[in-house]
Amino acid sequence: MSPPARAEELLDLATCPADRLWRYPISRLLVRPLMGTPVTPKHVTVFHTLMAVLAGGIITIGTPRALFVAGLLFEGRAILDCLDGELARAKRLCSPAGRALDQLGDTIGFASLMIGGFVCLTRAHGPAAAAVLVLATALIAASGSAAWDYFRRSLSSLLTCGYDTTMEEHRALLRSSDARSPAVLQMSRIIDGFQWCVLGPPTAPWQRASAGNSMTPLGRAVQDAAERDDPALRSLLWKVGFVGGDNILMLLTASLLLGRFVEAFPLVIVWGIAIWAYTVSTVNRYLRQGSRPRP
Repeated sequence: MSPPARAEELLDLATCPADRLWRYPISRLLVRPLMGTPVTPKHVTVFHTLMAVLAGGIITIGTPRALFVAGLLFEGRAILDCLDGELARAKRLCSPAGRALDQLGDTIGFASLMIGGFVCLTRAHGPAAAAVLVLATALIAASGSAAWDYFRRSLSSLLTCGYDTTMEEHRALLRSSDARSPAVLQMSRIIDGFQWCVLGPPTAPWQRASAGNSMTPLGRAVQDAAERDDPALRSLLWKVGFVGGDNILMLLTASLLLGRFVEAFPLVIVWGIAIWAYTVSTVNRYLRQGSRPRP
């Protein structure tokens, strides 16, 4: 297997299990029919955002049938969320503004789910408890999404370039400008700033070593591990796949389909905290060890 193909196969392990197993395969089937049409990734992003808003409204009805329909809509939204990225790559329309719009759409979609959850939880436990549960779930999901996005980009660049390119991406986003979507870009900068300060501080040794945009000890260690199909690297990438906020959405979507939406919130919170703390500490330990020069 060639190095690029090996890197792609390894990075696939860092994808949310639901995305990897059925959402991306379905979205790839939809790309070809859209290639000859004027449909752009931004159109898809706007459409799946509207689907999520509609689903959030349906959740507030609170009946088992309404929850089931909302679950189907949220699952459809998740498939289209995979499609916009696939379509952007196929049509070569990837851009910082497009990534920012996708992040905004995901945020609005998740907010719609949380608003619907707040209404249902208020009926069951009162507004105070509902607010605590919804806020905790939202913070955990946002932190998980930020961790997944940052670590996947970091490991992807180490596998393919031999150094961590997240510093370059951070600076490019700060320099980027789009008069059509200034608010979207500003939101993306806020998210990126959180990732940079909490998950990848510039004081980290692998970030300092990447300043020259050349092969680093960490990049060499990661590529060597990929070459020998190191189980530790595969396990690390697999763990990254479980930290993303998409897993929170997957669990809540499943609870909608099963009619156990209200009961799922406390369990999702506990699971989210545990997986975030474990994954962040594990990945940073791996990066720190790999960044040490070998004798």
